[in-house]
Amino acid sequence: MLALFIFMKGGQAQTTSNPSGQPGNAVYNFLTLPYSAKASSMGGINISSLQNDAGLAMYNPSLLENGMDGILHLSIKPYLADIKQYDFSGVNYVAQKNLLVGWGLHYLDYGSIPMTDVAGNQMGSFGPKDYAVQFSVAGNYHQNFHIGATLKFIQSQYGLYNSNGVAMDVGVRYRSTNELSQVSLLVNNIGTQLKSYQNKEELPFYLILGWSKKLENAPFQFSITAEKLSLWNVTYNDTLFNFNEGYKNAASLQNIFNHFIIAGEAYMGKQVSLNVGYNFMRRFDLNIQNQQNWFNGVSTGIGYKLNRMDFQYANAFFQKNMYHHFSVYYHLKKSN
Repeated sequence: MLALFIFMKGGQAQTTSNPSGQPGNAVYNFLTLPYSAKASSMGGINISSLQNDAGLAMYNPSLLENGMDGILHLSIKPYLADIKQYDFSGVNYVAQKNLLVGWGLHYLDYGSIPMTDVAGNQMGSFGPKDYAVQFSVAGNYHQNFHIGATLKFIQSQYGLYNSNGVAMDVGVRYRSTNELSQVSLLVNNIGTQLKSYQNKEELPFYLILGWSKKLENAPFQFSITAEKLSLWNVTYNDTLFNFNEGYKNAASLQNIFNHFIIAGEAYMGKQVSLNVGYNFMRRFDLNIQNQQNWFNGVSTGIGYKLNRMDFQYANAFFQKNMYHHFSVYYHLKKSN
């Protein structure tokens, strides 16, 4: 509780917005990227899925479950050029304390970039990178309630410019007695910069609410996620760009929808699952003037379970490009 109080004090001013109420710039935005293929396939964020998934628990610590004991998770997501994202995590159950302990590394490598002076003369190259090392603890809190917290050390290295910080995520979830419905609340990135590039910046602080429902007599699960609930208008209003491009800022109804992500999952027996997601904000951001795509905001994926290994694949559409995300899970302990 003392640690949470300290981080809350450090995060009091965090709004991720400017004085006019518009979204502002935040540092360490790589923390908002999906950590696993399952998350990518379900719209980029899912904090309430009823399926035990160590990759989703890396983002929301309250999703840690006893059934994840001894699981190792590795995800790889290639972007444009040589940019790649790596995620590695594991979960252990401490029976003496009745606690779940998770650990992980969230790493974004931007490849090799030429370094030049003001005249454009090349002076070698540098390899910018962002990463966060995290440690999570979770356990039961009364009947049907589960609570978890993650402590993160964050480092950014951009050639001569370096920054680091600390952050905490706090999540709580409620699962219905019949285990067919689950609600989660996540307070994301409460923290501060320890060392800034120049001026101190805010972390991407978000309040996220999620609900998932599994049908009792059909192999389907549905999820609704409401993100960035600490802000009303989640779009960035660049008046000069809007004027030059004939672009209109979001209306009130669009502002409401831009907070939501919807997702579904279908189970084809016990081994195969199919996922689909729709991110309203992503579609709104990408469908700029004369560059619209019917598939912007849509993501899909598939999962396949073996005895001690699970595989996940996801893709998401960004304008004319489709990005891919791969995850593999290995169970150190045999399932009963």
